[in-house]
This record gives sequence, C-alpha cells and structure tokens, in this order.
Amino acid sequence: MLTKWAVPSLKSFADIATERAELARLTTFGIGGPADMLVEPRNLDELGRVMVTLKEACLPWRILGGGSNLLISDDGVRGAVIRLCGDFAALEFDGARVTAGAAAPLARLVDECAKRGLSGVEGLVGIPGTVGGALVMNAGGRWGRIGNVVESINVLSQSALGGVRVLSRHDAGFAYRHSALGSEVILGVALALCPVDAATVAETTRGYLDEKRRTQDLGSRSAGCAFKNPPIGPSAGALIDTAGMKGACVGGARVSSLHANFIINAGSATARDVSALIKLIQAKVLEHSGVALELEVQLW
Repeated sequence: MLTKWAVPSLKSFADIATERAELARLTTFGIGGPADMLVEPRNLDELGRVMVTLKEACLPWRILGGGSNLLISDDGVRGAVIRLCGDFAALEFDGARVTAGAAAPLARLVDECAKRGLSGVEGLVGIPGTVGGALVMNAGGRWGRIGNVVESINVLSQSALGGVRVLSRHDAGFAYRHSALGSEVILGVALALCPVDAATVAETTRGYLDEKRRTQDLGSRSAGCAFKNPPIGPSAGALIDTAGMKGACVGGARVSSLHANFIINAGSATARDVSALIKLIQAKVLEHSGVALELEVQLW
C-alpha cells in the first residue's frame, strides 16, 4: 500500500492530495473501497506536475470522473486516483460552439445548452457523470451520443507532460459505448451545436427526461445500464427480463423492477454482491437466449 508521502516530492501536493480516500462517496453506485491516494488537480499546471511526479516514481494511477458507469472493488484501488476539478469544470460559449472542461457535470452542460437554445446534447439529459467520462464511453442513447457533436478534444500530452494535444472526432474513434480515449487524460472538448429556439430545446430536453424517468431508475443508486445492448436482436434489458431476472437480488444488489438493465444498490450492496449478480444475470441470459451479455459498467 502506498502512502501519500511515498515519494518526497509528493509533499508539494499536500493541499490537493488525500491519503486513504473513500471512493464510494464519489460514485453513483455508492460502492467501493479507498484509494491509496486521491489527487484533485485544479488546473493544467498542477495536473502536469502531478503526472510528472507519478511517472518519475513509477506509481500507478487512474482518472475518476463523476463516478458513474463504474464499480469499484470493496478492497479499493492501489496507487493514485486523479479527479480533476477547478478550471477543468468550466463551460464557455461562443455562438454555437461550446467548450467544456472534462470535469464539467454532464447535467450542467445539458441545462446550459437548453437555456441558450443550442441543440445537440438534449439526448444526454438524465445521464450522470462528467463530460470527460461521457467522451470515454461515447455516452448517449436513442436520441444521440456525445460523439456526434464533438469538434475536437484536448488531452494531456504524453511526450511533454503539462502540454496539450488536440484530437479530432476521427481520432477519438467513437462507436457504440466506446471510444479510443481510454488511455488519454482528457482535459476538455469543443462541441459544435445547432442554434434553435430556446423554448424548443428546453421542451425537447424535458420530454426526453420525462421518458427516462418513466422507464429508468434515475433516482436510485446505480451505475446506469449494466450491460451493452447486443448488436442485433432484443435489448439487454429485454433479454434480462425474459430470463426472469427482474427483481433478482444478491445481498444488497438488486435488478431493477422498472428497467432490467439497471442494477440497484438497495442500501447495503457491496461490489462482491454486484459482481455475483452480474455473473448470475449473464448465466441466466446465456441459458435462456444463448446471448453472452457484455458489460457496459467499468470494473476497478
């Protein structure tokens, strides 16, 4: 196990580093053990210096966004977990072009765009997490994905830590619930949206949210959809439902009775409970439909 001061130079980050930081409170599941070290850089300079220090000390690290779409082990995470804040949560508007920091909450982006009559991200309403995490997973659904409106993405330069490298939408390799950005430290994104009457955008956004509230457990502690939809045939939720798994429980983890592709922390779930329920769902669906469900939730 690392300590915060395992390397003398880490002492300079005392104001942004927390030893043995509990991660459960930083996830939408409310599940997970501690990180050896949680570091929360507030600007590019701090981030660059942190990354140089971690690289020189050969310390492992991960990036944590809004903690959605994520199941963290009960044993926690070894090494450093980096959670961007401060400058990285900024939103800037220039006509129909929006620049969003990686730490900006997705909900705030959707809300601010609706207020300004900027169309293109309405379908992201109700999705928790941050812009950076949304880019990595190409978040979205039947009403559009974030990759559809990306103009360019700023990432931390790996060759000159502290520098910035600009990627195009093509470079990002967006696909269904996937991108080529998993190994990048995303700093922010430029989005190209479409000017529309603000009332129209707001009404569309509200309509999408109302539909999601009707069909999904948005108010429960979950990581969103647990499994990817198969490329052909019924959705993952439909397959889980027909396999008789709605409402199934393992410990404190429960399959939602509203949307079968949601696993809910019913109050006392551990990562072991969720993992066991995931395996049970996969086995039942494979037995019933012959489909091997692929996880959408990321495992740490």
